[in-house]
Amino acid sequence: MPFARQTRHILFGTLVSLALVGAAAAYWAIAGPETLLLREDNPRIVEALARIQRGAIYDRHNRTLAETVASDSGLLRQYLIPSTYSLVGYYSLRYGVGGVEAAYDETLAGARPLETLADYFNSQVLGLPQIGADVMLSVDAKIHEALAEAMNGESGAAIVINADSGAILALISTPSFDPNQLDEDWSELIQADGNPFFNRALQGNYQLGGNIYALWLAQAITAGFELSLRFTDAAEPVILDDDTAIHCIIQPTSADLTLTEALRFGCPAPFKSYRQTQSASSYDDLISTYHFSDPVILPGFPVPEQLPPPAATDELEPASLSLRNILGQGNQTTTPLHLAAIISAIANDGVALSPWIYTGTGQPGADTRLQQPSNPESLRMLDADAASQLRSLLRDVWDNLNVRVPQASVEVGAYLAMSRSGDESQLWLNGYVAPEREPPTAFVILLEDSADVSKLLKVGSALIEALS
Repeated sequence: MPFARQTRHILFGTLVSLALVGAAAAYWAIAGPETLLLREDNPRIVEALARIQRGAIYDRHNRTLAETVASDSGLLRQYLIPSTYSLVGYYSLRYGVGGVEAAYDETLAGARPLETLADYFNSQVLGLPQIGADVMLSVDAKIHEALAEAMNGESGAAIVINADSGAILALISTPSFDPNQLDEDWSELIQADGNPFFNRALQGNYQLGGNIYALWLAQAITAGFELSLRFTDAAEPVILDDDTAIHCIIQPTSADLTLTEALRFGCPAPFKSYRQTQSASSYDDLISTYHFSDPVILPGFPVPEQLPPPAATDELEPASLSLRNILGQGNQTTTPLHLAAIISAIANDGVALSPWIYTGTGQPGADTRLQQPSNPESLRMLDADAASQLRSLLRDVWDNLNVRVPQASVEVGAYLAMSRSGDESQLWLNGYVAPEREPPTAFVILLEDSADVSKLLKVGSALIEALS
């Protein structure tokens, strides 16, 4: 009958509607709350984040680098030392976290599970705000300030490492930004020239360039090569396949140079000639000695960007690629951090310790700090005798650069290098400082798109004075 059929349709439709309502009710009762809570536009999440009393960040001498303070508009994150901005990073409800703030976000925010009844009662019943722990770093703000003042706005990076322990004492990338003005300046910063959010010390991947000369010199020492041998036409530039000329950084006074003198002046020709001697190892063996295939990183921080070689290696003749590799302009790149690990190995009898920066935590207002034991991995890069001889040669190189050392008791060894990555060139000053009866310190200073050697030496002198 038509009436009965219509009744069945209405009944079926009603049952289906009730089933849908029941399913929706079950979903919102069981899974729905979590879905709503996890939505980025949920104002409760923003409100909860805004109430977090984030821990402070301190340097090795308990100088405050970042802290949370109360203001009329709520809790405010403040950054106190401009020279440490690129390392400490930023914390923003709108734009997230970066730098140290990102690497130790859970510790600083107090994001830990509810482990005790008191934790549960304070959080879920009383609704007390989440309180984070303070974070202590191995860096020294005074060294940061000395470097930043000397670099004076130059684009580049600087890293200082305690070669005896692997502790990072300074890590600078410029240009940087002011995290106190992040929300106001964000739109300009993300489009700014020089990419201030890019950490050149950790992420910048550059051609080895003249840095490879120090590695060839170390290999020559290991092979027992006669270092007094002089190479003719040593001051002549080396011409690459694309007609790029690799010159000496400093014009030498003699046309004939030893390998040590060639490193002092940054001259490529003697190292090209050395590669043709029987003492020289293969390029691949040289590169593997310094672990470039497994670059050193700082856990929790951004990893290096990949940089393409200056020319497509599959389009180069073997001889052209070989010449590029010999001079550090081939298919191998490096970060300032990895290069700093190599320098620290030279300063530490051939052994590099994995860099670290986190030294411990503490509760806000507490006098005691929980020290975090550091057990860095070690990498053997050259034997102790070769490292000792190389340090002696680097002292000669530095002495002949006529740069004043603050104290006679301070041992300094360093060299200049130039590299070319893409259309830009970089100047490097890399070396070590060993005050009397103190652990040696390794450093790497990089200036991008610069040929001003005097400027670089000024930065190096300021750093050495700060370390002495």
